[in-house]
Amino acid sequence: MIRTLLIGIITICTFSVFGQSPAALQQEKMKGLQFFKGSWKGEGWMIMQDGKKHYFDQTETVQSKFNGGILMIEGFGTDKESKKPIHDALAYLTYDVLKQQYRFTAMTGMGYMTDTEPQVKDNIGYTWSMDNPRYMVKFTLTLDQGDWFEIGEISTDKGVSWIKNFEMRLKKIN
Repeated sequence: MIRTLLIGIITICTFSVFGQSPAALQQEKMKGLQFFKGSWKGEGWMIMQDGKKHYFDQTETVQSKFNGGILMIEGFGTDKESKKPIHDALAYLTYDVLKQQYRFTAMTGMGYMTDTEPQVKDNIGYTWSMDNPRYMVKFTLTLDQGDWFEIGEISTDKGVSWIKNFEMRLKKIN
């Protein structure tokens, strides 16, 4: 009973604050990123913990969920030389209507997870970042002449300077 009442109050407050349903607002905020939907394939490179540049083949599958309110992104990459998996990740990108901010949540097959607030540029792409005690990383995804172009950078001085340690270019295959 109390739970139902609280859900009702939250729903009423949300409608009055936003003037439209939460789902409609979320869908509106995500419209500018729908170009990522589909299957992508390409290649790139990354500097691994061994300090060497590793080249990889990559696929990304982006699905739109809840009528465009959420993008689900699945990425898988294999090292060109060893053919072993080098990247295995699942992420969700959405707009949190209650907090009025975009959210990016990502998990990897290596056990890492992050939940962050990306900087979104409609019809261009987005940047997401994360911090840990030793370094900061950020990834910038853009649409470049129809390609998914992404770079990764690392900073060991709290964001004063950045070094590129990742680059990837993908073509849409459907």
